[in-house]
Amino acid sequence: MDYMGFTVEPWAREWLEEQRRNGVKCYEVKVSNGNHYVYYSTSRYDPETKSARKVSEYLGSLDPEKGFVPKEKDARRRERTVSIRETGTVRLLDLCAGGLLNSLKRRFPENYDQLYALALMRCINPTPLKRASSYWEKFDNFRNLRPAMSPKSLSQMLEDVGSERYAQDLVFNDIGTDCRELAFDLSEFFSASEGISFAEEGRNAEHNDSPQINIAMICAQDSGVPVMVRMIPGSVRDMKTVCATVKEMGRKDVVLVADRGFYTDENIDALGACGMKYVMPVKRNSILYGKTAVGEYDFFEYRGRLIRFGKYRHDKHWAYRFRDETMRAGEERAVFMKYKEGKLSKDEVEDKKERMGQMILVSNIDMSAEEAYLMYKRRDSVEKRFSTFRSTLEADACWLRDNVSAFGHVFVTFLSMFMIAHLEDRIRKAGILSKYSPEDVMVEYSKAYAVEMETGTVDYEIPKKLEELDKKLGLNIFPILRS
Repeated sequence: MDYMGFTVEPWAREWLEEQRRNGVKCYEVKVSNGNHYVYYSTSRYDPETKSARKVSEYLGSLDPEKGFVPKEKDARRRERTVSIRETGTVRLLDLCAGGLLNSLKRRFPENYDQLYALALMRCINPTPLKRASSYWEKFDNFRNLRPAMSPKSLSQMLEDVGSERYAQDLVFNDIGTDCRELAFDLSEFFSASEGISFAEEGRNAEHNDSPQINIAMICAQDSGVPVMVRMIPGSVRDMKTVCATVKEMGRKDVVLVADRGFYTDENIDALGACGMKYVMPVKRNSILYGKTAVGEYDFFEYRGRLIRFGKYRHDKHWAYRFRDETMRAGEERAVFMKYKEGKLSKDEVEDKKERMGQMILVSNIDMSAEEAYLMYKRRDSVEKRFSTFRSTLEADACWLRDNVSAFGHVFVTFLSMFMIAHLEDRIRKAGILSKYSPEDVMVEYSKAYAVEMETGTVDYEIPKKLEELDKKLGLNIFPILRS
């Protein structure tokens, strides 16, 4: 069986088959660092789990010429533990990355190992460059990467990668999706570096006056997997920039899913002029609330929450109104508490009651209300994760000397988001997204360890609960490791 470098060679297979023909059962051959080791493996009843549990005993090694070499009497001393490293999470993310590593090898042959290692770590923890080297040592390096992880080396790598925009585009093409519709998101991070001309004053939710860099990201609409990222000047937030970015991709049937900050008549006109579809919310003081009603018997369920809806054809687009009963109850309590404290008048309470727990989305697409709602919610989940990685970008601002290093930094963040989004898509397809977030799953997989012995053998400590989760996700990482 072959998996991630674990290969039982033909001569060892023949030896094992011969033992079985001779009536010897329960022998198992494992491979580590090119060496073959023989184990006696069987199952024993575990009274705690009330199920069978696999147990293995090391018997010796296999040699192409000598054959079976029994373990020595002092094997207990020779099998002292050399290292214990986390293996589950990195194997999980590597599997979710698909062909990403091969793409990076082709497009960035000098930097692919640093790019991949840094992206893996930032999926697990937004590690700043100064701690990257120490953090990397915690993990099982099963891909045999040899990345230079010092802050200086990584900083140079970011600059080199950032200058290769064409190579980045080739990676986007390599890992791109055939999804017909794409979603657009825009976020920002702040940098005071004088060498970054893209950092300019701009509007943001934090009301931060520091120079900011806008990051335009395009995702597959069905899975939320990012397929492209671009940096644009901090002062640019109009739809013309969005249209230019999409045109550069050469994609059609693109759906822009944006936040309420983009909803202006000018932006709607710009989107219509370039033929782009869109979905975005309006502010709660919009006149559309007076034109769109929520039906008492028009509803659907979202993650156990009742969502009522209404639909109305406006002059330029469709308006979809939603009322989240769970959110409404929370907002109502908060408003009445403020009234009790004298912070709101009765008139103010009545004004807010009309729109508690409600949202209106506008779109030039005629679709079901539930489809519009889910489309926006998918963007919301990407935005929340993007916020986490944005914090990492700002934490490393001191290493961003100029535009190209910032481009490289954003590209690494994109790679991390690509892996996490694929993980979330697997969780969704397994039907357990309501119970497990990507972060929850990574915590569970972090409990799997690779234990290397002084003899060179490697064993794996994998909790039963994790094996069950691995089975639900359909990944089967751990049965393969133990084969």
